[in-house]
Amino acid sequence: MKKKITLVVAGIVLLMALSPALALAGPPSPPDYGKYNPTDLPGQPPEEWGVEKVIPSPSAPGGAVRIITDPLVGLVGTDVPAATGWVTFWCQSKIGFKYNIGTIGLNRLSKYGVTAYGVQIQVVPPGTAGAIEIEPGLWVLLSTSTPVELDLGTFRTDANGSGGVKGVSRLSAGYVYDLTVEVSDGVTKVLEPGLMLLPSPPNPPNTWGPDTNGFTVY
Repeated sequence: MKKKITLVVAGIVLLMALSPALALAGPPSPPDYGKYNPTDLPGQPPEEWGVEKVIPSPSAPGGAVRIITDPLVGLVGTDVPAATGWVTFWCQSKIGFKYNIGTIGLNRLSKYGVTAYGVQIQVVPPGTAGAIEIEPGLWVLLSTSTPVELDLGTFRTDANGSGGVKGVSRLSAGYVYDLTVEVSDGVTKVLEPGLMLLPSPPNPPNTWGPDTNGFTVY
């Protein structure tokens, strides 16, 4: 699906139970999935959008499952402003939010928690009254937007200040989700999404906004 879905909805509620997350030792970079589009499937987004892998799947929206990596950045004013990280996730899934989250430059041998919040929006048949098409053939009804909050797990950094979690947060099928991932030390948020240039149709100029994680559960 389209890499980014930009929606603003007030409020956050707990949605569903989380499958157990696995703490990582903290790889120094996102996973390497090899060639970006090994079958040369046409009509795919450019690798520069953070696409790690395009996997043909006739049952998935658009006929492919895509694995995406988006950046996390440290916050000025914290004790780890130079920290960085990433969220690697599956843009299409039958089970929920599949994620592999890593961090670099946090305090060594310290505990951190990872959370995500955002919205779920129902996928509807083409032509449904009030629906919008967010990519060819994928229609959603904004009036169905519901807040979502997920606990993605905790980790303890290694001696170099690296760490992370990976797992699956099970979510209902038939929805598009847009999530913001954050890392905190239990009191203070230390990592949040980086910024990207967001389209602002129909009136330019475009604006900068958080590079959140948009995906479909089908």
